[in-house]
Amino acid sequence: MKYIRLFALLLALLAQPAFAEDIQVVKPEEVGLSSARLQRISDFMGGYIEQKKMAGAVVLVARHGKIAYFETFGEADVGKPMQKDTMFRICSMTKPVVTLAILQLYEDGKLLLSDPVAKYIPEFAHPKVIEMLPPGSNPPFKLVPAKRDITIKDLLTHTAGMPYSFAAEWYPNDRLLRQMNILYEEAGISSGMYETTGTIGDMVKRLARLPIASQPGEAFIYGMAADVSGYLVEVVSGQKLDDYITEHIFKPLKMNDSYFFVPENKQARMSAVWKCDWHGKLEKVLPGPHQEGDYRYSPTFQTHGPKTFLSGGVGMVSTPYDYFRFAQMLLNKGQLDGVRLVSRKTVELMTTNQIGKLSESTLHDDGWKFGLGLGLQADREHNVDAGDVGTFEWAGLYSTRFSVDPKEEKITIFLSQTHPFNHHFELWDKLLMMSTSSIAD
Repeated sequence: MKYIRLFALLLALLAQPAFAEDIQVVKPEEVGLSSARLQRISDFMGGYIEQKKMAGAVVLVARHGKIAYFETFGEADVGKPMQKDTMFRICSMTKPVVTLAILQLYEDGKLLLSDPVAKYIPEFAHPKVIEMLPPGSNPPFKLVPAKRDITIKDLLTHTAGMPYSFAAEWYPNDRLLRQMNILYEEAGISSGMYETTGTIGDMVKRLARLPIASQPGEAFIYGMAADVSGYLVEVVSGQKLDDYITEHIFKPLKMNDSYFFVPENKQARMSAVWKCDWHGKLEKVLPGPHQEGDYRYSPTFQTHGPKTFLSGGVGMVSTPYDYFRFAQMLLNKGQLDGVRLVSRKTVELMTTNQIGKLSESTLHDDGWKFGLGLGLQADREHNVDAGDVGTFEWAGLYSTRFSVDPKEEKITIFLSQTHPFNHHFELWDKLLMMSTSSIAD
């Protein structure tokens, strides 16, 4: 019996993911961080778990290319502790990855950022812009010709006038967003957050026939442009989006646990999605599609259903370590472990303000701009709780977020699966402050 138990233990050890052997967590003091100060993150996160504000999370802090803090909290699923290799639906943290794919094709000479999208997706030719008429008008809007074509840069900066349908839920008094939601629903436009038949190309072509919500380049409107970017990768590369990204990004970066659709043998590592009112009422979201007002979502999108819709905006699943490798590549100006994905100049393009006087208005207020696929901190006057000027970050709808501070060479990653999204904002601000205040050199 003893030998049977030993054999079973050996099999269990062999079944452990290879990453457990590869990941090295250094003593924080080796990279100029304070162990005692990082411990405050553990105490802080533990408090959120005890108060049932979320079921579980993982936090990773790295500096100078080395992981100094990597801790798990709470449960990934009922009765299943959170693990360092738990897999998360990263939702809009997909967007920087798809942006990188576009920029790889840009460096290959296959497109220019100034190119009209219609050069590659003809359905976008001659766009029309919706203009709302005074309340009570019938019809409630008119269409006017766009002043210019939608460009690829417009897609990557969310200035292409393509909101998410569920933005009408966030801003219920915005008549324009309400009207766009109606048009999207009639045309079957999917946010990518739930099981959807057809392909991203099918949906993008329907989207292209609809009016846009602003003149190209004149307003920051977060949303469906990233899905157009995902289809653009397919058109220009000649590969399916997941195949291109796996070959050109995941494999070179050794992001071995990142997918659009999770293989069956890894699905047990997926975190559940949890719903919380942030006051102690916490419940697991059941599998299958859900609708709350204008917002539709499904926790099983990346594991069940037709598995044909590759969302460039929200479609990826990843792990804390995998996304750390992606973030570290950006911090290293396009390369990691001797493998270069894009040039230093292209990363500079991603992390430089590309929206002029407009503000990034999805995650932040004044003081934040937008590069290509990334929010950028432009000053500390408006953001006293944030990090250094030049910090870039983005987030995902199930409460996932990452930050890269180039000045301090520091990366902070927070992954949870908690809905609604906006509840994590204060937590993130405090977590990032604790991460920054742990710097001790």
